[in-house]
Amino acid sequence: MIVSLNEADVMAAKAARGAGRPWGLAQEAGRAASALEALRLPGAACLLDVLNATDGVPCEELRPGSTQTACWQAEIPMCPLLVGAFISDLGALSQKVMLRQVRSPLLLVPFCLMAFDNVVFNWSDCTIRTSGDGISAQGDPKTAIADQVSIDGSAPARETTHSWQRGAVDIADEIWEALSAFAHRTYVPASEASRLKGAGAGLTDND
Repeated sequence: MIVSLNEADVMAAKAARGAGRPWGLAQEAGRAASALEALRLPGAACLLDVLNATDGVPCEELRPGSTQTACWQAEIPMCPLLVGAFISDLGALSQKVMLRQVRSPLLLVPFCLMAFDNVVFNWSDCTIRTSGDGISAQGDPKTAIADQVSIDGSAPARETTHSWQRGAVDIADEIWEALSAFAHRTYVPASEASRLKGAGAGLTDND
Protein backbone atom coordinates (compact mmCIF):
# COMPACT_ATOMS: atom_id res chain seq x y z
CA MET A 1 0.00 0.00 0.00
CA ILE A 2 1.54 3.30 -1.14
CA VAL A 3 0.53 6.05 1.29
CA SER A 4 1.74 9.48 2.28
CA LEU A 5 3.50 10.02 5.60
CA ASN A 6 0.46 11.99 6.76
CA GLU A 7 -1.83 9.07 5.93
CA ALA A 8 0.50 6.73 7.82
CA ASP A 9 0.43 9.11 10.81
CA VAL A 10 -3.37 9.32 10.86
CA MET A 11 -3.90 5.58 10.43
CA ALA A 12 -1.36 4.71 13.13
CA ALA A 13 -2.95 7.18 15.56
CA LYS A 14 -6.46 5.81 14.96
CA ALA A 15 -5.18 2.25 15.32
CA ALA A 16 -3.50 3.06 18.63
CA ARG A 17 -6.68 4.69 19.87
CA GLY A 18 -8.69 1.68 18.75
CA ALA A 19 -6.34 -0.53 20.77
CA GLY A 20 -7.12 1.44 23.92
CA ARG A 21 -4.45 4.13 24.07
CA PRO A 22 -5.62 7.60 25.19
CA TRP A 23 -5.99 10.05 22.32
CA GLY A 24 -2.91 12.06 23.28
CA LEU A 25 -0.72 8.97 23.38
CA ALA A 26 -2.36 7.64 20.21
CA GLN A 27 -1.36 10.83 18.40
CA GLU A 28 2.20 10.37 19.64
CA ALA A 29 2.08 6.81 18.33
CA GLY A 30 1.07 8.11 14.92
CA ARG A 31 3.93 10.56 14.84
CA ALA A 32 6.41 7.92 16.00
CA ALA A 33 5.35 5.36 13.41
CA SER A 34 5.36 7.88 10.55
CA ALA A 35 8.76 9.25 11.65
CA LEU A 36 10.25 5.77 11.41
CA GLU A 37 8.63 5.27 8.02
CA ALA A 38 10.23 8.57 6.94
CA LEU A 39 13.57 6.96 7.83
CA ARG A 40 12.50 3.92 5.79
CA LEU A 41 12.28 1.83 8.95
CA PRO A 42 9.31 -0.44 9.82
CA GLY A 43 7.36 1.94 12.05
CA ALA A 44 3.92 0.66 11.03
CA ALA A 45 4.94 -2.99 11.46
CA CYS A 46 6.44 -2.32 14.90
CA LEU A 47 3.32 -0.48 16.02
CA LEU A 48 1.12 -3.32 14.84
CA ASP A 49 3.24 -5.81 16.79
CA VAL A 50 2.77 -3.73 19.93
CA LEU A 51 -0.98 -3.33 19.46
CA ASN A 52 -1.51 -7.03 18.77
CA ALA A 53 0.52 -8.04 21.83
CA THR A 54 -1.05 -5.55 24.23
CA ASP A 55 -4.64 -5.47 22.99
CA GLY A 56 -6.92 -5.29 26.00
CA VAL A 57 -4.10 -4.83 28.53
CA PRO A 58 -4.56 -1.72 30.75
CA CYS A 59 -1.95 0.99 30.22
CA GLU A 60 -1.14 0.87 33.94
CA GLU A 61 0.36 -2.58 33.46
CA LEU A 62 2.47 -1.58 30.45
CA ARG A 63 4.34 1.39 31.87
CA PRO A 64 7.39 1.42 34.17
CA GLY A 65 6.68 1.01 37.84
CA SER A 66 8.98 3.95 38.59
CA THR A 67 11.00 6.45 36.56
CA GLN A 68 13.01 7.52 39.61
CA THR A 69 15.47 4.63 39.30
CA ALA A 70 18.29 3.94 36.83
CA CYS A 71 16.44 0.86 35.58
CA TRP A 72 12.81 1.07 34.45
CA GLN A 73 10.68 -2.05 34.37
CA ALA A 74 7.20 -3.46 34.83
CA GLU A 75 5.85 -6.88 35.69
CA ILE A 76 5.24 -7.59 31.99
CA PRO A 77 7.02 -6.30 28.85
CA MET A 78 6.55 -2.55 28.63
CA CYS A 79 4.89 -0.61 25.82
CA PRO A 80 7.41 1.60 23.96
CA LEU A 81 4.74 4.28 23.46
CA LEU A 82 4.28 4.71 27.20
CA VAL A 83 8.01 4.49 27.92
CA GLY A 84 8.76 6.92 25.10
CA ALA A 85 6.22 9.42 26.44
CA PHE A 86 7.93 9.33 29.84
CA ILE A 87 11.34 9.90 28.24
CA SER A 88 10.21 12.86 26.14
CA ASP A 89 8.46 14.40 29.18
CA LEU A 90 11.37 13.92 31.58
CA GLY A 91 14.01 15.12 29.11
CA ALA A 92 17.44 15.42 30.73
CA LEU A 93 16.26 13.42 33.74
CA SER A 94 16.08 10.37 31.48
CA GLN A 95 19.31 11.08 29.61
CA LYS A 96 20.82 7.76 30.69
CA VAL A 97 18.46 4.94 31.52
CA MET A 98 18.24 1.18 31.38
CA LEU A 99 15.00 -0.52 30.41
CA ARG A 100 14.06 -4.12 31.01
CA GLN A 101 11.61 -6.02 28.81
CA VAL A 102 10.39 -3.59 26.14
CA ARG A 103 8.27 -4.51 23.14
CA SER A 104 9.40 -3.25 19.72
CA PRO A 105 12.07 -0.90 21.13
CA LEU A 106 12.55 0.73 17.73
CA LEU A 107 9.46 2.83 18.53
CA LEU A 108 11.44 4.50 21.31
CA VAL A 109 13.72 6.25 18.82
CA PRO A 110 11.36 9.07 17.69
CA PHE A 111 10.42 9.87 21.29
CA CYS A 112 14.06 10.18 22.34
CA LEU A 113 14.82 12.39 19.35
CA MET A 114 12.35 14.90 20.82
CA ALA A 115 14.32 14.95 24.09
CA PHE A 116 17.96 14.80 22.95
CA ASP A 117 20.02 15.84 19.94
CA ASN A 118 22.05 12.63 19.85
CA VAL A 119 21.10 9.29 21.36
CA VAL A 120 22.61 5.80 21.39
CA PHE A 121 20.35 2.76 21.85
CA ASN A 122 21.57 -0.76 22.49
CA TRP A 123 19.42 -3.86 22.62
CA SER A 124 19.96 -7.49 21.69
CA ASP A 125 22.39 -7.37 18.75
CA CYS A 126 21.31 -3.89 17.60
CA THR A 127 22.94 -0.49 18.07
CA ILE A 128 21.28 2.70 16.87
CA ARG A 129 22.88 6.14 16.93
CA THR A 130 20.93 9.26 16.03
CA SER A 131 21.88 12.61 14.57
CA GLY A 132 20.09 15.53 13.00
CA ASP A 133 20.41 13.89 9.58
CA GLY A 134 18.97 10.51 10.55
CA ILE A 135 20.29 7.42 12.28
CA SER A 136 22.98 4.81 11.94
CA ALA A 137 21.82 1.26 12.61
CA GLN A 138 23.88 -1.85 13.15
CA GLY A 139 22.10 -5.18 13.45
CA ASP A 140 18.38 -5.86 13.08
CA PRO A 141 16.35 -3.00 14.60
CA LYS A 142 13.02 -4.87 14.42
CA THR A 143 13.03 -6.81 17.67
CA ALA A 144 9.76 -8.12 19.13
CA ILE A 145 10.87 -7.95 22.77
CA ALA A 146 14.21 -6.65 24.01
CA ASP A 147 15.26 -8.06 27.38
CA GLN A 148 17.40 -5.00 28.01
CA VAL A 149 17.60 -1.59 26.35
CA SER A 150 20.21 1.03 27.25
CA ILE A 151 19.69 4.65 26.26
CA ASP A 152 22.44 7.26 26.35
CA GLY A 153 21.30 10.76 25.48
CA SER A 154 24.75 12.33 25.64
CA ALA A 155 26.53 10.26 22.99
CA PRO A 156 28.13 11.83 19.90
CA ALA A 157 26.58 11.50 16.44
CA ARG A 158 27.82 8.99 13.87
CA GLU A 159 27.49 8.57 10.13
CA THR A 160 23.89 7.89 9.16
CA THR A 161 22.61 4.78 7.39
CA HIS A 162 18.94 5.91 7.31
CA SER A 163 18.28 9.56 6.43
CA TRP A 164 15.01 11.48 6.60
CA GLN A 165 13.04 11.26 3.36
CA ARG A 166 9.86 12.86 2.15
CA GLY A 167 7.21 11.42 -0.10
CA ALA A 168 5.11 8.30 -0.12
CA VAL A 169 6.03 5.11 1.71
CA ASP A 170 5.19 1.50 0.93
CA ILE A 171 3.44 -0.30 3.80
CA ALA A 172 2.55 -3.94 3.26
CA ASP A 173 -1.16 -4.45 2.53
CA GLU A 174 -1.63 -6.89 5.39
CA ILE A 175 -0.11 -4.44 7.88
CA TRP A 176 -2.28 -1.58 6.61
CA GLU A 177 -5.41 -3.72 6.77
CA ALA A 178 -4.61 -4.88 10.31
CA LEU A 179 -4.07 -1.28 11.46
CA SER A 180 -7.31 -0.35 9.74
CA ALA A 181 -9.13 -3.04 11.73
CA PHE A 182 -7.92 -1.43 14.97
CA ALA A 183 -8.86 2.01 13.64
CA HIS A 184 -12.41 0.86 12.87
CA ARG A 185 -12.99 0.40 16.58
CA THR A 186 -12.98 4.20 16.92
CA TYR A 187 -15.92 4.61 14.54
CA VAL A 188 -19.41 5.05 15.95
CA PRO A 189 -21.76 2.35 14.65
CA ALA A 190 -24.48 3.70 12.39
CA SER A 191 -27.98 3.84 13.85
CA GLU A 192 -31.32 4.34 12.15
CA ALA A 193 -31.43 7.90 13.48
CA SER A 194 -27.95 8.73 12.24
CA ARG A 195 -28.71 7.30 8.81
CA LEU A 196 -31.85 9.47 8.55
CA LYS A 197 -29.93 12.60 9.62
CA GLY A 198 -26.81 11.90 7.60
CA ALA A 199 -25.97 11.93 3.93
CA GLY A 200 -27.92 9.70 1.61
CA ALA A 201 -31.52 9.06 0.77
CA GLY A 202 -32.63 7.78 4.18
CA LEU A 203 -35.84 5.81 3.85
CA THR A 204 -36.79 7.49 0.60
CA ASP A 205 -34.82 6.83 -2.53
CA ASN A 206 -35.80 9.12 -5.40
CA ASP A 207 -33.32 7.69 -7.89
